[in-house]
Amino acid sequence: MTITFSSDPTGWRILGFGKHPEIATAVQEKLRSLGFQATTFVLTNDNAGDARLVSELERAEYDGVVIGGYINGQDAVNFPATEETTAWFNRVLNIIHANAPGSKIILVRGPADILPAVERVLGK
Repeated sequence: MTITFSSDPTGWRILGFGKHPEIATAVQEKLRSLGFQATTFVLTNDNAGDARLVSELERAEYDGVVIGGYINGQDAVNFPATEETTAWFNRVLNIIHANAPGSKIILVRGPADILPAVERVLGK
């Protein structure tokens, strides 16, 4: 399988999700203001959330999938990982792997980390 990414970094298609609506909105606005094709949403830890994630992944081919700090456990100060969030994160990773195998996974700690995280994974 060949994985190709947009030749124009600002044209990258990015899907992002997290637990908090206000953060999802702010992240989407920030990414779009920088020229990214960004879609973000709130993910719930249930069957409906899993179905929503699959649906979003099937809408387009994404260069990167951003997973928020609450879900991915990277924000140990504000959202320390728990047994529940670790199980949720594992499930999310497997859903992404099954439905978007060509997308890079981008872990962020919080909203301020979004651009450095995208650049860290997809490049500048």
